[in-house]
Amino acid sequence: MLALIGDILRLSELDSIDDSPLDEEVDLKAVAEECRDRLLQQAENRGIRITVSGERTAINGNRDEIGELVYNLVDNAIKYNREYGNIEIEISGRKLTVTDTGIGIPRESIPRIFERFYRIDKSRSRAKGGTGLGLSIVRHIAEHHGADINVESTVGVGTSITVEFK
Repeated sequence: MLALIGDILRLSELDSIDDSPLDEEVDLKAVAEECRDRLLQQAENRGIRITVSGERTAINGNRDEIGELVYNLVDNAIKYNREYGNIEIEISGRKLTVTDTGIGIPRESIPRIFERFYRIDKSRSRAKGGTGLGLSIVRHIAEHHGADINVESTVGVGTSITVEFK
């Protein structure tokens, strides 16, 4: 319940800060490495390996928000991955891609995954402990930074989410 309240408050904050300055120099690879380190124990508990690859890339933005975006993507990749799966966080130019070997997303659900409270499988999502707001927060932060999001997924194979910063 506390996680849900926290996520709702966070979305409300994001709705009201659309005009806040994005003037910090943010190293995408450094942020990705920090998120990996923060989520490593959670991943290791399920035998999931997380790797970060690519080049150091600086973008203008809000470091805390970018960290939250990456954290939510990797957290989802852990929750919806298979035991002993893999997660690759790749930085290529101004693109950040999180790829997992998880359960995948049905094609018809992809347009809706960034909606508040949308769950593909209601029972499985609740068992994973999510609030249904993580990807909505990702979308808000990406929009605030003028970034585009692309999702590619195959059921039973995995998902790849790319955020391209301008």
